Amino acid sequence: MESYSFTLVTMSFVVAVIGSLLALIAVRNALEKPTEERNGLVLLAAICLGGMGIWSMHFIGMLAFDMHGMAMNFNWWLTVLSLLVGVGMVYIGLRIMSAGAFSIGKLIMSGFLVGSGVVAMHYTGMLAMNVQADILWDKAIIAASVGIAVVASIVALWLAVHVKHMWQMVVSALVMGVAVCGMHYTGMVAADFVHNEALPYISPVTATSSALALVIAVIDAILVVIATMVFMGNADKRKAETYKL
Repeated sequence: MESYSFTLVTMSFVVAVIGSLLALIAVRNALEKPTEERNGLVLLAAICLGGMGIWSMHFIGMLAFDMHGMAMNFNWWLTVLSLLVGVGMVYIGLRIMSAGAFSIGKLIMSGFLVGSGVVAMHYTGMLAMNVQADILWDKAIIAASVGIAVVASIVALWLAVHVKHMWQMVVSALVMGVAVCGMHYTGMVAADFVHNEALPYISPVTATSSALALVIAVIDAILVVIATMVFMGNADKRKAETYKL
């Protein structure tokens, strides 16, 4: 019997929304600068969205999953790889979208790249799960999760370059949070874990799921502080330039 921790599922959604909001603010600030000065803010946006909004949400969502009686551990190398894939592909997409004039073709290409990265991040993260079980995959649900990831990525990139006002960014972040969580939990439904005693015994993670989730939350909080300091610095710089004029 499988179930989810409501507390951790809620936390995963909150993390997805905050990461998305920070990314939208970073992209808005980047677009206000000359093209050659945007790279740092685009990288910050990729870390906020790919690292916090997508990967942290994914990992907390994995911790929320309880297989009742079946221990779970993680291959930490694959877990780190999934993080790098998530941030890297989001960075590529945002970099393409923030360079030059907007076009539908560029949006679709970037969205496909980012969506593919999200899918690769998610399923690499799932493969990082060590369980004493055979995993049976539902290909139709996998295809649905891929579709959600690509569509959500296209929407996210469009919002990143078009949304201007804070209330619009908050609403957009909520929409993106729903989309990211929808992709993750759809992907989880695609996997059926069947206990197999013939497989090697898996010792559980020494820390509890709540403790690991708290560690991730603390790291995300540090990222929020850093991003906020960057945004405040940019705001002060804009004010100073306005007074000079």
